Amino acid sequence: MNFLLVLVMLTACAADPQDMSGKMFNFPMQSNRAYVKLITSQREFRALTVCHRSFTDLKRDHSLFSMSTPTHVNDFLIFWDNANKEMEAHVRDKKAEYGGRDYKLNMWHSICTTWDSASGIVQLWFNGQPSIRKFLNLGSTISGTPIIILGQEQDSHGGGFDANQSLVVLVNVQKSSSDLKMNLLLVLVMLTACAADPQDMSGKMFIFPMESKSAYVKLITSQQEFRDVTVCHRSFTDLRRSHGLFSMSTRGHPNDFAIFWDNTNKEMEAHVRDLNVQYEWVDYKPNMWHSICTTWDSASGIVQLWFDGQPFIKRFLDVGSNIVGTPIIILGQEQDSYGGGFDARQSLVGMMMDVHMWNYVLSPCEIQKYVYNLNFTQGDVINWSALEYKIFDKVLVENTVTPCAI
Repeated sequence: MNFLLVLVMLTACAADPQDMSGKMFNFPMQSNRAYVKLITSQREFRALTVCHRSFTDLKRDHSLFSMSTPTHVNDFLIFWDNANKEMEAHVRDKKAEYGGRDYKLNMWHSICTTWDSASGIVQLWFNGQPSIRKFLNLGSTISGTPIIILGQEQDSHGGGFDANQSLVVLVNVQKSSSDLKMNLLLVLVMLTACAADPQDMSGKMFIFPMESKSAYVKLITSQQEFRDVTVCHRSFTDLRRSHGLFSMSTRGHPNDFAIFWDNTNKEMEAHVRDLNVQYEWVDYKPNMWHSICTTWDSASGIVQLWFDGQPFIKRFLDVGSNIVGTPIIILGQEQDSYGGGFDARQSLVGMMMDVHMWNYVLSPCEIQKYVYNLNFTQGDVINWSALEYKIFDKVLVENTVTPCAI
């Protein structure tokens, strides 16, 4: 190997700060005694970013970074849950799970985890790919004398180690910062917020950071009758359960037009006038953006799904029955009644942007333009570039992530 292996057999202390560039810690065996303690004089953390690179062949649970204080055992912890194939971020003894991580054995992985106390938002970056942002703790600063451990998971302040959770790995801690600096605009709305005038949401997205039956976005339209419908949106999630993507109800029909992911049967459902069709073999992968368009023509009764630019077969649902009445359009929840009946287990945890709705069936060419973000015709019912909306509870509005110049 071209790396210098540093093997710590007994307690050793670097009296002065050491330049570890080009070096790494090697944890060569399962143990409840072998670990590295990192020293800092910092006593208060309003925000945190921790980055590290690690390499292991473990096929069991293990800890990657553990920081405790006298009052909180897991004040900041990064942990691999092998049983559920999830990377966990713990803050103040609460945790967020991130599934769908390609945590392959015997290769280096770069992992960054961020937390901002002002918003309560946690995010994982895995090999340069951002996860969805999740809500954990709001306004709770980490304070006290921290003990930071590599190689073990603390079940008590500075101890309580379990060999079955120890790290057998090579690790390089790249960066730890008490000041989270982001180039993104982060707006956390804790109570009902309203965009009084249409807002240009270009380059922005809604973030649904936690499972909830009270967090959603209501889209405003004056349209009262729909002969035909096209709805397009882009979404990103790591959910492994069913969830609603778009929900429009009227007084007579709670599912007048809805798009829903049925995780049990691995089907994307399109609902029109409380009837539904199911689309199988949809490659709805977690942790990546998907562009989804759904069309319905009342004259023919035909519904069609377009997924990431690929058309699915046309299916018959309902003919000659216009959608009539004052609609309530919801993102983040699925309506079981007019404007309500939400179920947290069907809520969206993820990100959504570029939501458009038309009162006609979009042509295949226009759908392709939307998918590839070309010069497409904006929605005449819902227009992301002139969006009227209300936010309820914990929903964020944030700039989309753009690639950095490297």
